[in-house]
Amino acid sequence: MRGFLPERYIVGPIFAVDAEGATSEQIDVAVYDRQYSPLWFGSQAGADFVPVEAVYAVFEVKPTINTTYITAARQKVASVRRLRRTSAPIKHAGGSYSAVDPSAKHVIGGLLAAEASWVDRKATIAKLLEHLPAVGLVDSLDIGIAVDTVAFDYTPVPVELGSREDAIPLQFSAENDQLIHFGIRLFRQLQQLGTVLAIDMSAYETALARE
Repeated sequence: MRGFLPERYIVGPIFAVDAEGATSEQIDVAVYDRQYSPLWFGSQAGADFVPVEAVYAVFEVKPTINTTYITAARQKVASVRRLRRTSAPIKHAGGSYSAVDPSAKHVIGGLLAAEASWVDRKATIAKLLEHLPAVGLVDSLDIGIAVDTVAFDYTPVPVELGSREDAIPLQFSAENDQLIHFGIRLFRQLQQLGTVLAIDMSAYETALARE
């Protein structure tokens, strides 16, 4: 993933944190951005502590996709999405852009695995249709892949700049196209997010002062 995505994206394991001092579960693979968010929290067990405002996407990594690991991935994704995100205006040469509503910046959630635990592609798709949560929930999964079998995604089609269609269908890769399907759909989802939120440093400063 690090080799595929443009250099603006940082890829690695993290703990996401917010201005209230809350921390997510350890995230196996996150896609994040340092443009507006300093990483001053340090690291633990090889994972950086990253302000949640800087996070584009979070993934659980497992050896296989099965119902147990789908549940685990949902919990990890929800632990990031439940954190409180701040937002600040962005200065530019001609003035400033207003602060963005954090709810408008979706955090992509997904599951990465080498294989699926079901007997074949047809059975895997049937089980994913049965067990993947509906899109739009705090623990929804937007994208995932079993490298040997199939990729899945809920990729919104932009209706107009800054909007997402209401009904987002669950889609699956064509046979033997799972890697390229996953890469293209992940990049499309990242493109639609634009740039991450600019962190409101005053909110973090207030929290630190309370401590």
